[in-house]
Amino acid sequence: SHLACAQRFAISTNAGDWLYFGTINAEASVAVGRHFSINASGRYNPWTFAKGDRNNQTQQRQRSADIGMRYWPWHVYSGWFVGAKGQWQEFNRNGFNSRKTTEGTGYGAAFSGGYSLLINEHVNMEFGLGFWGGYQNYVEYACPTCGRIIGQGSRWFILPNEIIASVVYVF
Repeated sequence: SHLACAQRFAISTNAGDWLYFGTINAEASVAVGRHFSINASGRYNPWTFAKGDRNNQTQQRQRSADIGMRYWPWHVYSGWFVGAKGQWQEFNRNGFNSRKTTEGTGYGAAFSGGYSLLINEHVNMEFGLGFWGGYQNYVEYACPTCGRIIGQGSRWFILPNEIIASVVYVF
């Protein structure tokens, strides 16, 4: 029947990421049953603010990709959800509370939860929170322009991963 094919695919973008230093992001999702969806997403932030000014340069540059699944207790793409995914990230950041610059690569598992509000038959708004943990290799520099290494190594981490405020188009 026609209803069996409804709400099978979705694409979205997260306003929370866009507000976080203009991080470009997109997610694609496919329903694999009434209660489960599989999703893949990516983020990209190439921006550096006040570039070359060692006292004011700020950046939260990243490239990241993930693949995972969500469980929807009521029905896929509607109501509450919990999700898990594997994630990889390459990062270069500085400028919040320190002039120190940290860059590296991390990988691990992310978990999220939230609510998908149906706006109309094709548009949803999703709200939620997520965190991730894993392992990262990093190098720390004294400032964004000097290149003086002050630390490097590998470490385990647990960090906030996302504030979800997504616009979703459901096919």
